[in-house]
Amino acid sequence: MKPQALLVDLDGTLVETASANYHAYAQSLAEVGLTISREEFEARAAGRNWRQFLPEMLAEAGIAAEPRTIADRKASIYARSFDRLVPNTALIALLRLRSPACMAALVTSASAANAYAVLHHLGLTDLFDIIVTGDDVPRHKPAPDAYQLAALQLGVEPANCIVIEDSDAGIASALDFGALVLRLTSILV
Repeated sequence: MKPQALLVDLDGTLVETASANYHAYAQSLAEVGLTISREEFEARAAGRNWRQFLPEMLAEAGIAAEPRTIADRKASIYARSFDRLVPNTALIALLRLRSPACMAALVTSASAANAYAVLHHLGLTDLFDIIVTGDDVPRHKPAPDAYQLAALQLGVEPANCIVIEDSDAGIASALDFGALVLRLTSILV
């Protein structure tokens, strides 16, 4: 197989964002009275969009806060936490060295605001032909919608794509999409 497109996840794959994400969410949730450990947060949020996990967490805690308000507050805190980001230099090098005939897409459950902020901060916006975020699709990972949209926009079939992912939700999404999937288990710097 000669791939026509590399479809790459953001959080935990292209960039290790776990520390910055946890810090920002923990602070915004604490402001409404919910304390959460990093382990619990990562178990609930890994590979998922805030629209999926925040309503669950707030309902279980009996907190009547609006999930969108928490997400907006998280975004403002997150932007000040970028010193915690760790770019995956090996994957970035691979993307820079790819053949011009092989397109690249960033496919993330993150909001457009968060995804673009991370890419701009790290100077990585030029790596991708297109970017698909959690704001672009009705269903988030583990549903295949984001990968389907990326393939449609790139004009490629799933069988001609390689997906690089780290989370269980992302892997399930990519497999359901029908691409060859590479699971990333650590970030090398």
